[in-house]
Amino acid sequence: MNHKQHMQQLAKLLAYILEKRPDEFGLIPDEEGFVSIKELLKALAETDGWHHIRRSHINELLLSQVEAPVEIREHRIRGKTRGRLPSPRPCKEIPKVLYTCIRKKAYPVVSEQGIRPKAGTPVICTHDRQIAERIGRRKDNNPVILTVHTAKTADHGVEFLQLGENLYLADFIPAQSFTGPPLPKMPEKEAEKEKKEKMDAHRRKAQGGSYTVEAGDIDPLREKEPKSKKGKGKKKEPSWKQEQRRNRRR
Repeated sequence: MNHKQHMQQLAKLLAYILEKRPDEFGLIPDEEGFVSIKELLKALAETDGWHHIRRSHINELLLSQVEAPVEIREHRIRGKTRGRLPSPRPCKEIPKVLYTCIRKKAYPVVSEQGIRPKAGTPVICTHDRQIAERIGRRKDNNPVILTVHTAKTADHGVEFLQLGENLYLADFIPAQSFTGPPLPKMPEKEAEKEKKEKMDAHRRKAQGGSYTVEAGDIDPLREKEPKSKKGKGKKKEPSWKQEQRRNRRR
């Protein structure tokens, strides 16, 4: 296959992905049909025979073909003919089990708080475990795969939208509705540090608005000086006694 034929094959592949089956490659077009070029290249890197494709190849395709099937706007790309492009729709029948992947670093938090994506970004689930792993490895080389039990998500009021044949989208997945591998054990030093931080936080909460008195804050008690006792003076004798005493002396 010469270079010209290779570019023609690339054009057909991009048209298939961006005009018909983005879900097959784990891609979610926005309302205008655009996907991130970065995410598209990651999807192509997972496809046999297309690992080498870069942004420069797509730019060359646009310059070399008068009727290129795609168009670019800044860092996004979309197909020109989007009549068969699927859009999210309510699920009529949803599998009992779906799969999704998260970053390994986020697993401890997710296991307690559930899966909460960034604003405007849905949780991407699929009934195909291999597709879930492919999507997960785009964010983490060693992602954690979770099994979502759709009956439990329904109990929490979660509704899924289906995109194409493979993807199911949700705004949030509660922690009680999925299962995963055991949480990794925390290193001993980190565990002790976390335990100390929790104890300090509990102590501060218990003290509330109280003020802890330190020993240095109290002035030494001064010994009370004994009250001075006033000496009792002799009572002054009446004048008639004094006169009588003088007469006896004479």
